[in-house]
Amino acid sequence: MKVLLRAVLFFDALLDLLLGVLLLMSPFTTLYAALQLPQPQPALFGQLLGVALIGLAWLLWHATFNGQMTVTVARTAGYVNLASALLILSWMIFLELPLEGAGKVWLPVLVVMLGFFALVQIPAAKRVRNRERQLKAERELQQATEANDPRNQSGAVRRAQTSKFPDTRREPVITPPPGYGPGTEVTTEPEPEDTPPAHHARQNPYS
Repeated sequence: MKVLLRAVLFFDALLDLLLGVLLLMSPFTTLYAALQLPQPQPALFGQLLGVALIGLAWLLWHATFNGQMTVTVARTAGYVNLASALLILSWMIFLELPLEGAGKVWLPVLVVMLGFFALVQIPAAKRVRNRERQLKAERELQQATEANDPRNQSGAVRRAQTSKFPDTRREPVITPPPGYGPGTEVTTEPEPEDTPPAHHARQNPYS
């Protein structure tokens, strides 16, 4: 679809370039008499319109080869062509534009060409734009899926996401033996002396 849109932009640029050159020659009465076309009056307005059409042709030419400009320029050019076709048709039907000989052929052909360009450019630009948005959304979804995939993550990140507790190293607790550290002093109780009982001095008279 985008290839078709670029081809239409290319031919639209050629048409606008030819019309711009023709309008730049508005002061030449003999040229318009030979083509049997109504001459713009005053000629300055025709030349200004010719400059604008040449600028539009240059823009269409760049949009043909620059993919980032294709959709926006094609949509705008489509509405411009549609409005131009309707304006020329209105002058031919309701305002009785004076046409003679070949002029009755040139202007209807121009209306048909502008209408054809508009009917192709407007829907095609909309479809290409929707397609580009869909592809962009799919790429973003794929990138998000790859970012959350554990297989594509490093070991430290994967452990940090899957582990509930932090990965800390616990040193073993060693209790020193008694007497080899503070709080482990050994207190010895004094041994009782071998003293005779208190009643040893009294003898049993019956012994």
